[in-house]
Amino acid sequence: MIFAAKTTAAGLIALLIAFTFNLDQPQWALLTVFIVSQPELSGPVFAKAFYRIIGTVIGAAVALLLVGLFAQERVLFLGALALWIGACTFGSQFARNFTAYSFVLSGYTAAIVGIPAALEPDVAFYIASARITEVCLGIIVAATVNRIVLPSSASAALWKSVATARQALLEHVASLGGDSATKSAAPLISSAISIENQLASAVFEDRAMRDQRASLRMLNLAFLRASAAAQSVAEGLQEFGRAVGPVGARIDDLLSDPIAALTSWRSGAIGADRLGQKLHEADARLRLAEQLSPVPSTDVKALASASVLPPSRELFDALAAYATAYDSCMSGKSVAPRPIRVGRAYDLADASWAGLRAVLAVALVGCFWILTAWPHGSTALILLAVANARLATMGRGAPIALAAVMIFALATIPAFLVIEVLLPLASGFPMFALAVAPVLFGYAFLMSRPSPKTKLVGYLSVLLFASVGQFQNSMVYDPVSLLNTSIAAVFAAGVTLVLWAVVAPASPQAARHRFLRVARRAVSALAAPHSPIGITEFKTRVAEALDQLQSGLDLDQPADLADLAAAIRLLAVGSDSQERGVEGVTPPANASTGTAAPAVYADALLRRCQAQFSTEPGKEDLRHAA
Repeated sequence: MIFAAKTTAAGLIALLIAFTFNLDQPQWALLTVFIVSQPELSGPVFAKAFYRIIGTVIGAAVALLLVGLFAQERVLFLGALALWIGACTFGSQFARNFTAYSFVLSGYTAAIVGIPAALEPDVAFYIASARITEVCLGIIVAATVNRIVLPSSASAALWKSVATARQALLEHVASLGGDSATKSAAPLISSAISIENQLASAVFEDRAMRDQRASLRMLNLAFLRASAAAQSVAEGLQEFGRAVGPVGARIDDLLSDPIAALTSWRSGAIGADRLGQKLHEADARLRLAEQLSPVPSTDVKALASASVLPPSRELFDALAAYATAYDSCMSGKSVAPRPIRVGRAYDLADASWAGLRAVLAVALVGCFWILTAWPHGSTALILLAVANARLATMGRGAPIALAAVMIFALATIPAFLVIEVLLPLASGFPMFALAVAPVLFGYAFLMSRPSPKTKLVGYLSVLLFASVGQFQNSMVYDPVSLLNTSIAAVFAAGVTLVLWAVVAPASPQAARHRFLRVARRAVSALAAPHSPIGITEFKTRVAEALDQLQSGLDLDQPADLADLAAAIRLLAVGSDSQERGVEGVTPPANASTGTAAPAVYADALLRRCQAQFSTEPGKEDLRHAA
């Protein structure tokens, strides 16, 4: 409710200022308010606003350049515009968070400014300056309202996410041995990526977060290490089940004491140091039991079950390191000796397909516009450029495009009633606001809901409402134009749907291939003689690729779950103490080893992952039997 009220007020204030100064198209100020606003957080607003200004200025400058070069040659102009949008979409795949947003914004702002400017080249500079002014107005109003009226700290939300991730990790450890251990591990990877994304926004709001950035990243790395270790133990328990004899007794009691110690740490009864002692005591008892009750070499089942014990010791070490990093972060102590670099899970093939899709979208609809002389072809082309560029940073585009087709069609009805029936009865801005505010509030309320589907309905509906409204200081009501604009929006979403469904469509197999390409590149970089990346960058790159992989798989399918489990093993690279020394956290025993040991281990894990991915579900039982 608070977010809806704040966003509605900011949108109306932006419109009032635009009306007062008689700006060219005030609806862009309203659109910008809803685009940059983030439910209940002010940090992402500042971050998104900063990058939106950069993208808008670059896009407007490129639009003026294209108009100056090809204003009289519409084919060349549209071709150059398509290439620019494709290049920006391609580049967005190599960036992260709002930097990627700035890339795509640079692309489609060139369409927003360039197409109207090419139709009226004499006033091209005025159109460009007007768009920049309207966008900046929306940004300033949204940021000011979010900062002054009941501000909500992005830093507080980040710390809450860190605490929630800890809770999820401890619950995952407590549930090891269950049938859904791998499935419950998947959200842990997403939590680590989400924390990194929130950190990128929080640094815009709080200087203290900049000072703690390295410590939080160290905590995230410890979190990923513990998640990978827990997954290794879970796989062992699931693979071999309950053991017999002394080994069985050790496995049965394997996690009881550590889980009790973790529960005490979570409640605050003990600190990280005491937890580490208890975990090391459990490890010592495990080693002693191994020595006192050796496994006979002829007992195959017992030997297989005993293979769970080494991963358990790694889990104890990882949990102790995570607890130390967590308590250090919460106390404000820095645990990182230097800035921590993170890797980006980019894929050249995926980026190329995204750029090609954007080029095809602009080229095809541009040709359709030229051949049919459709009066609203320019609107359809602009919306299409925006849709394809934005979807490139959002993953699975076809379902979103399909939803956009239906939402735009249905949202036309309330838009028509408000704009063409109620607004002609209004006189003055107070009456205008009274007619428009309930619609804006309703859509903003939908945007604030936790369900992604509900958020999408609110976001797309308000975009259509502002686009077809064409709000001006002196309104001109034209029902036919409103319907044509809605048809153009539905047409743009429909073409986007076709392109995303035909050109390199998303599928579980495509997700697997993408992960393997990213993993191969990461392993190659780690194994290079002069390694361009360290263990930290390797792990963060793999973690992001894992997050993308699990979003493309159906985790209710056993085969997909097995594939994810095989991929998660790559996070175990760099887990032993010598490999961690590579990162400079703990000096290695032998400094000459460099990244050779983890690189060899990573290559072995990658080959296992490839073998798992290439295994047909129907032959899985035969593979296990072999």
